[in-house]
Amino acid sequence: MASYEKALNEFDTFNPVRNLWRNVLIVAISDAIKIKANIIKFKEFYEKRRFHEIDYVTLPNSDFAKICEYAELDHNLVRKKIIITLNNMKENYDKDNMPSMPWKRLYQSKGINRESSGNHTAVSEL
Repeated sequence: MASYEKALNEFDTFNPVRNLWRNVLIVAISDAIKIKANIIKFKEFYEKRRFHEIDYVTLPNSDFAKICEYAELDHNLVRKKIIITLNNMKENYDKDNMPSMPWKRLYQSKGINRESSGNHTAVSEL
């Protein structure tokens, strides 16, 4: 029983306020990532625009620092990792990193394109 109590004391306890602010950070970061993906895809359309969602998580500001403080995270480290992630998105966009498909496409398989005898109207008979 003593080892169980020791394990509880060594790890964080459930803190709903901290979890709330971490979820706020998650939403802010995911918004910035979605917008960055659209900026990368449609460069000509978005090149002259500025987005507050990206500025909020990448530029130093007191609101972001306060939310990170409530979430018990270091705001400089969080901001640094977000900037690295957004830069990696931009660098990896033009690379062809889609996996090759070793199988035939579904419409090319013999099982789907086989000829019907014409006597059956049920789909299961095809």
